[in-house]
Amino acid sequence: MPIPILLSPALPSELLSYILDHHIYPTTLIICSSQDEFLASIIEDLRKQSHKNTRNINQGEPQESEPSHSQYSEEEEDTEVKHSLLSSPLYQVATSRHVRVIYVPTVTHLRAYLSVFSPAESRVPIPPNYTLTGDNRAPHIILYGFLKLHRDTSEWSAQGLSNTTSTLVELVHRLSWDATLIEPRIGSCDTALEELLRETVPILNGGARSLGLGSEDGAWTGRTVEIGRILGRWCRFQRAQWDINN
Repeated sequence: MPIPILLSPALPSELLSYILDHHIYPTTLIICSSQDEFLASIIEDLRKQSHKNTRNINQGEPQESEPSHSQYSEEEEDTEVKHSLLSSPLYQVATSRHVRVIYVPTVTHLRAYLSVFSPAESRVPIPPNYTLTGDNRAPHIILYGFLKLHRDTSEWSAQGLSNTTSTLVELVHRLSWDATLIEPRIGSCDTALEELLRETVPILNGGARSLGLGSEDGAWTGRTVEIGRILGRWCRFQRAQWDINN
């Protein structure tokens, strides 16, 4: 029986690299935001990654006082080092053509989509010479920003999260698909997963209120529960490769 997995939070570039490197047809990626918002986030992420790579290379260059045959012009020094996603190797292009991408801007849209999800409705073409022979990987559905979509809405509670998660669990059981939840990452990834699981939410929709400016960030009145306890009923938690490598 398939059990959804919650992986470590990831940057947009880490998410896409993970899909292109580890997933085959049929894979469905559900972005829990508008298309414009996601594209803006990945452009900003790639820009920062390119600046970081450029600085690392420049720091490793010889000083002016040292003789070197690899001197760069000012124009070349200002050129950013492209992220691997921007180099578009053939395998990335081929894989991306066969990944189904869906954007859901609200919790209501997400629940409705999961309730009626059907692989037969996909317009994504089947890869040439596609066969399941010799490959034990199950079809995969990946949700990016599942918790973030609920945040700051009336569904940001144990009740709201459980309602949506149970809909996802019903889908993976019905289709025997694997499911993965990944949240957007901001800042360091050292303790991102642990901090996410320790965050508390109200028990019921509208059952508690966030305290004012004079209180701690994220504090609530009324009964609360940790996100880890809520999702632990439905999911397994796992540190991702990008989390281990950093």
